Amino acid sequence: MVMRISRPMKRAGTKNEQFKKRVPTALLPILRGKKLSIYLPETTAPDSATYMVTVTLSDMITFSLGAPASRLAKVRHAAALGHVEAFLEAAQRGPEDLSHLEITSLLGEIHKALLVQYEADPPARHKIVVDDGVEEWSELSEWQEMISDAEVGILTLTPQGRAAAVARVSRIVDLDAFLSARALVLSGKSYRDLVEGLPATLRRVVETLGQRSHGNYAADPYAAQYPAWKAKTAAARQRGTEEFVKTFDDLFDRWKAADKRAASTISTWRGYVARFKQFLGHDDPHRVERVDALRWKDALVAEGLKKISTTYLAALNTLYRFGLTNSETTGIIRNPFDGVKAPQKATAGTKRLPFTRVEVAVILSAARKEKLAHLRWIPWLQAQTGSRVAEIAQLWATMVITDDAGNPCLNITTAPDGGSLKNEGSERVVPIHPDLIADGFLEFVKTRGRGPLFYGGSKGKAAIQLRDDQKHPSKGVSNRVGTWVRGLGITDKRKGPTHSFRHWFKSELPRIAKCNIRLVDVIQGHAAESDADGYHHAETTEMLEAISKLDLKGMADSAPKAEKLADA
Repeated sequence: MVMRISRPMKRAGTKNEQFKKRVPTALLPILRGKKLSIYLPETTAPDSATYMVTVTLSDMITFSLGAPASRLAKVRHAAALGHVEAFLEAAQRGPEDLSHLEITSLLGEIHKALLVQYEADPPARHKIVVDDGVEEWSELSEWQEMISDAEVGILTLTPQGRAAAVARVSRIVDLDAFLSARALVLSGKSYRDLVEGLPATLRRVVETLGQRSHGNYAADPYAAQYPAWKAKTAAARQRGTEEFVKTFDDLFDRWKAADKRAASTISTWRGYVARFKQFLGHDDPHRVERVDALRWKDALVAEGLKKISTTYLAALNTLYRFGLTNSETTGIIRNPFDGVKAPQKATAGTKRLPFTRVEVAVILSAARKEKLAHLRWIPWLQAQTGSRVAEIAQLWATMVITDDAGNPCLNITTAPDGGSLKNEGSERVVPIHPDLIADGFLEFVKTRGRGPLFYGGSKGKAAIQLRDDQKHPSKGVSNRVGTWVRGLGITDKRKGPTHSFRHWFKSELPRIAKCNIRLVDVIQGHAAESDADGYHHAETTEMLEAISKLDLKGMADSAPKAEKLADA
């Protein structure tokens, strides 16, 4: 608790009253030798102009109130006491991290204060005699030199360089005094950001004062660029602290609510976060240091896990990036996972492989004999589109449409009950292969009403809207298709029981249809490799021409009957 002194103090040898206050012992190591500036009223009027008093801090904060015992001395003492206590409270809270907007606002305060101080009487211009004649000199030219020297110091990217920069421009603005006058104690990062923005601000001041010195008092062209500074009250700081995330779950929920996230991502990433919490032994995202992130990375590598950078580390990095971007409400002031990666070389014998033509034939032949809808149709739809199994498993009857040319098509988009796509490029319309139409796929769709094709009951009722963290029911359908494919004898671990259709399609369609690889990408929903590629929009008739050249029926008819796949 900060103790108040109720009245000014007397000092021997002077009639003027003194302000005296002891610096708390715990704060002495960080405040001793620093400057504190305080604005005191010149008169007792409520709207009185002020003047600044600057003191160097030691055990006691002591300075003259500039008036004998009087109402003016009491008014000045009250103003000084309020400011000193606010400054000591700020120091006790610890360094404050400001947003980019707040840093810009503070630079605007410096800009405004210097203009108020100098624009009525800009730094003088003088005529001096040099060897070549008379030359004009202004104190502003010295300011320019100071600013240039400061920029050189800042470019060293060292604390010493920044300190030298601050010292060099101290004749223009005493930065530490400026901050203390606003009861601000900045974090190292925020102080660095403020110093790095200082030269540009001072150059703008010099430019405007140069215009003033030539009699141009038009509106300052830079004033409107700076947002207004809003000093945080103790109550505002307390409210902000209460709103900060307290746990990893808090941070995760804020991130999840900020945008639509795939249910599978939410479920998987919660697992990554839970694993990291267990590793840490605590649940406070604010306490995590870079060394914790590095230690966890090493532990994951030691376990022999794969793709650590794109899974575990990517998830935590994304959460902290979100927290840092929204630091005003989350309280996250650093990203300990920034730049933390686990370089892992892909080893021979691990790359994903496509199905062979024989394997595709076996799958299509077996699917044709199945009575369960997901086993009967999903493999054939994957074979004709090269789609991800999740995209097909979440189809609804309403997503089977007809294009302008009358061709039946799949509208591969987000499902009405929350089924999502991997990315923006995954959304597309793909025509249905004639072999599926001939086998009765459209008649099957009609039996499902307006609901999901492969889940939701035999009558095809619309599924309920999912919670954002609930796995989509098509996930179970996809898994059952994968298990079924494995049961056909396709057991090579390098071949995904559903995903290897995409690899097969990518190489098979260009070979059979002699079509452009970009057309294949569009059919499969693969992202464009360049911005220019993103402007390519294939017609469904163009897609249908290529897809129709895949002889799916012929492949199914040619499937080995008694031979084992291993011998095929």
